[in-house]
Amino acid sequence: MRLVEIKEGKARIFIPDPKEYEKNGKFDPSWAPVFYNPRMMFNRDISVIAVSIISPKSIIDALAASGIRGIRYYLESNSPIEEIIFNDKSKVAVDLISKNVEANGVKVAKITNRDANSLLYEVITDYVDIDPFGSPSPFILSSVNAVKNGGYIAYTATDLAPLEGSAKKSCKRKYDVNNSKLSFSKEVGIRVLISKIVREAAIVEKAVEPIFAFYNDYYYRVIIRVTRGAKRADESIEKLGYFYECEKCGFSGSSKDPIEKCPRCGNKVKISGPVWLGKINDDSFVHKMIDYLQNFSYIKNFEAVSILLHKILQENKYPPGYYNLEFIASKYKINVPAREKIIECLGDASQTHFSSKGIKTSKSFDEILECMKTLSNKV
Repeated sequence: MRLVEIKEGKARIFIPDPKEYEKNGKFDPSWAPVFYNPRMMFNRDISVIAVSIISPKSIIDALAASGIRGIRYYLESNSPIEEIIFNDKSKVAVDLISKNVEANGVKVAKITNRDANSLLYEVITDYVDIDPFGSPSPFILSSVNAVKNGGYIAYTATDLAPLEGSAKKSCKRKYDVNNSKLSFSKEVGIRVLISKIVREAAIVEKAVEPIFAFYNDYYYRVIIRVTRGAKRADESIEKLGYFYECEKCGFSGSSKDPIEKCPRCGNKVKISGPVWLGKINDDSFVHKMIDYLQNFSYIKNFEAVSILLHKILQENKYPPGYYNLEFIASKYKINVPAREKIIECLGDASQTHFSSKGIKTSKSFDEILECMKTLSNKV
């Protein structure tokens, strides 16, 4: 296996030379013997900032691959880290992790060659990172088991088809959610994922509080805080519910229990649930991330991270779900006005990072529609 050196953040690591694994001039990170995906750099950049705030003493990188994530936590987060467990079930990956850990002077590393679930049932830590290829579902219960009371878990999910309702049977299998493809599916997906985490944690009488969650490129990233207690777990479950959307008039909303007919026109609605209907971001945590960001001016995604954090802060004040302007316009056969014009017309609305076609607002559907119709006549 020929290796090449790459730089990411403050880390310099060795990865399998992508050129050796190209097929017809193309390369996918999954084709290499050890996985390293440069498209996940944004995910790792923002995770380093989050870990700086959480400041854990112990970390488990359960699916470590090249080791880049744990190495960056050590080098960049300024946390009082006493131990990082780098784990991978691949012996080839573990050998490469050893090389990368040594090259970056990570003195608190413990490297294990284990099945992730098996390991997570044997250890207790402050922070668990689950960054799989595909769905994190197989690792949810074990990671909840591995974290201390008041500790944190970060999950990445790349299986957007089931989460967003395009693959309904797959969503039912992996997340036990009856999902539909809604016009605001990008947000539905992240709330399906959190719903699964909440229900898995409740099995062992633990409660889940999302502190930071976002969508980017082709994946979701969710960071949660876990606390013990049956009553707290029950309170988390109480925040689950359903999204619905009317195919006829375009009206959408959320409810505690599933409904069959549109409250606006009486037509049949599409349903997704159970989903998480609570906050997906903690305002104080996002504010801290914005404050801490100035310490990370060296990261390649500095501007993009700043834009995301400020968007999240704005949209976090509004109810679950967003309004897809193109979807609504198609129902009423009107032109789609500029998003900023609609936000200005409503007076109490914001962009959403989930979609360039969406807005979040506390205003009613009919107020949105009235603004769209008025502005559409001026287009």
